[in-house]
Amino acid sequence: MKIKSVSFLIAILTFAFCLLCLKGTVYAQNAQKGITVYPSIIHIDLAQDAPEYELTYINNTDAEINLKLSVQDFSELEDNYKINFLDAKDAANYKYSLSSWISFENNNLFLSPGEKKSVKVFIDKNRITKGGHYASILAEIAQAETKNQVAVKAIISSLLFVRASTGQEVEDGKISDFTALQDGIEYPTLYQVRFQNNGNVHVIPYGQIRVFDPLGNLVSKGPFNADSLDALPESFRNYETTVTNYQKILLPGMYTAKVDLTFGKTNQKSTATVKFFSQGMFDFPKVGLGLVLILLLALYFRRKLKTKSSTKNS
Repeated sequence: MKIKSVSFLIAILTFAFCLLCLKGTVYAQNAQKGITVYPSIIHIDLAQDAPEYELTYINNTDAEINLKLSVQDFSELEDNYKINFLDAKDAANYKYSLSSWISFENNNLFLSPGEKKSVKVFIDKNRITKGGHYASILAEIAQAETKNQVAVKAIISSLLFVRASTGQEVEDGKISDFTALQDGIEYPTLYQVRFQNNGNVHVIPYGQIRVFDPLGNLVSKGPFNADSLDALPESFRNYETTVTNYQKILLPGMYTAKVDLTFGKTNQKSTATVKFFSQGMFDFPKVGLGLVLILLLALYFRRKLKTKSSTKNS
């Protein structure tokens, strides 16, 4: 009876595991369906680039799709290009908006299942004002409204960054904060840089973070902003960088981390350093506990030997 119960339990667990695997497979297949757009992010410098580009949309679904194109401004970027869209009133007062100078070859795209189409996006180079401007190109999937269904607004977004060519574009920025993201006194492998862009154009800072041990040896390093994330004008942006260790032995003591950045067409530079104490590769709490145990054992055996010696003498 007990063996049958165990076998039944194993069969149930196996069935549940298969369901989980099947669910994961279906999800992966469904994830490939939908509408895709490329390029999803584009940078145009009007001093050297043409004031137009192409967006390509692909219908990966089994249904006919009607895309309505529009443009919307945004004011800030967070990590991984999470953006804050502006309404028409706020966009009109935002000097880095781009929507006023954008037009489309065609505002509507009809895509059959599996079809791919491209549309040209134009920038009014002669009217655009100084500095950097940016917006999101939106493609809304038009759906027929029915009484029995709730219409869901599905929108595909791509980001456009444009640098004007008026001769009044200013590149100015600096590192406002550099921090080792440390858990207690453990050796950190994650660092945060807060970059302050004081200019009127967006820039992509890049560089390297290096970490030196108490003896001045290079022990870790990592590329800064490997994902090429933009810093918008007159704003702050936080960047996190993971460094790779190149030394097997990390000594306890004061460490120094240094970040060197370059940004802009004029190759502006900014550097910063931070010092921190670390236990290195040693775990101080465990080491301390071990020393306490050794001390207690030493006292115990010392007292035991002393007791034996006193007994013999008596």
